[in-house]
Amino acid sequence: MLKETRAKRGFVTIATGKDHYYRIARNLLSSYRLNAGKYPFAVICDRENKYTAAFDEVVLLKDPSYSYLDKLRLFDCLPFDETIFIDADCLVYGDIDRWWDLFEQADDCSVFGCAYEDLSTNKGWFQTDGMGKYRDRIHYVPSFSGGVYYLRNTEKCRQVFEIAKESAANYHDYSFALFKNPADEPVIALGMAVMNCRPISCDDVAIYTYKRFTRADIAVPQAEWNTKHGWKPVILIHWGNFGTMKAFYLSEVAKVRWKLQGKSTTGLLWMILFRGKLLYFILHVCDLVTLWKRVKRRIRNRLKNRRR
Repeated sequence: MLKETRAKRGFVTIATGKDHYYRIARNLLSSYRLNAGKYPFAVICDRENKYTAAFDEVVLLKDPSYSYLDKLRLFDCLPFDETIFIDADCLVYGDIDRWWDLFEQADDCSVFGCAYEDLSTNKGWFQTDGMGKYRDRIHYVPSFSGGVYYLRNTEKCRQVFEIAKESAANYHDYSFALFKNPADEPVIALGMAVMNCRPISCDDVAIYTYKRFTRADIAVPQAEWNTKHGWKPVILIHWGNFGTMKAFYLSEVAKVRWKLQGKSTTGLLWMILFRGKLLYFILHVCDLVTLWKRVKRRIRNRLKNRRR
């Protein structure tokens, strides 16, 4: 092992900056404890507060970037020998403790996703021919969403993140896809490809970003994604920061808190608020506020671009 850790296995998330990010991190923790909960759960953060007090371990991050790039420091902050990272804007809808069995035979740094073996297709997070000094070390291109990462406390995993940091610092020297500016998925994908760390299949533990064609009830718990082949069960929903301000997410979090407090789920108030969806419809006011903020931000950004 490269660094001292406090436990063999555990989950971790990141929360830095505004209280909102701490709040949704605690919501993730609560959903995990409601629907799984066997392993310790840590938070990497820039300060301790009432939200971090709920976690099993608190790892302080010095000089955070307050962006996705804080994920590139995951290895430096590993709280466990084996760590599964989950984005704070997720909620757990099933027993994710069984992920440890899936990752047991995985490489030292892994994700749920796939690998494109045909480099000529230019699919995945980067174009192989534009990877400079790493070109000859790449034999496949990983494709995945960065909502979940699996890390072992090993030299191989450390090198994945060192390559990710270097390529993020020189991002425009390489041919990364989708993001004009550095993001965690492209650069970690490069590190994984160079160090021969492959994604694993997530067919039965799918992770999906929240959209209108998702239906879920965390009190059951049950979550499904509407695919072209019909409704497919999932056990983690990645809501995205915008989604965590909407009525659907907020009503799901209210259910989690209700159940963790040991309140009845058969009484009249539960039936009215949740089964009758009264709280959900009241919270729709939040959707309008959130939409208006997003519209204002887009207008402001377009005006700035025109002035340039």
